[in-house]
Amino acid sequence: MSETSVRANQADFLRRLKAKTEPYTVEIEGIKLIIFPSVFPPTTDTRLLARHIHTKPGDRVLDLTCGSGVFSVLAGLQGAAGNANDLNPAAVRNAQENISRYGLDFNVTEGDLYTNIPQETFDYIYSNGPYIEGAVHEPLELAFFGAKKYITGLFEGAKSRLASNGKMLITFAEFGDTAFFESSALENGFEHNVIDSVTSSDSRRTYRLYELSLT
Repeated sequence: MSETSVRANQADFLRRLKAKTEPYTVEIEGIKLIIFPSVFPPTTDTRLLARHIHTKPGDRVLDLTCGSGVFSVLAGLQGAAGNANDLNPAAVRNAQENISRYGLDFNVTEGDLYTNIPQETFDYIYSNGPYIEGAVHEPLELAFFGAKKYITGLFEGAKSRLASNGKMLITFAEFGDTAFFESSALENGFEHNVIDSVTSSDSRRTYRLYELSLT
């Protein structure tokens, strides 16, 4: 998929999201979630990661770029607890709403990646952030643009936040700079494997799911 096509697709999706003015409901892995306006909803890559969430009671989870809180809800319903964080204030409110609806033990904070996260280590870190570069004019656009800043901060911060035997599950698009993603992981002491992938319903975009651990 050419860069021009990618940007056209992203721009169209962004326009459609900005047009939403009322909360709506989506279902993922059999769980119903409410999605607020100005919050990035669960999409193809979200569903890819979601089907690989397998936690147990006692596990500590960090849900970065949490959006509507889908990963926190899925992990929490399996017995895990932890923290969710997002830079978009609407997403923070949205995640709090979904987590509260299911009565789960997750604290939600507003911040950039690890900002405002307690100083502890986590058994799992989940995230699906932006895949390309672009100007950000409002919080919703943080889900689309700023890939290199996101990747750099994600791996630099994870070195002190992931438990020694912990796992990171991170999605990344093949239309993004996968070489930068993988080299950044290695430079920060993480080994990585692509454990699954999925192609969009229009067969134009493929997303990878990376499992990463400390070397």
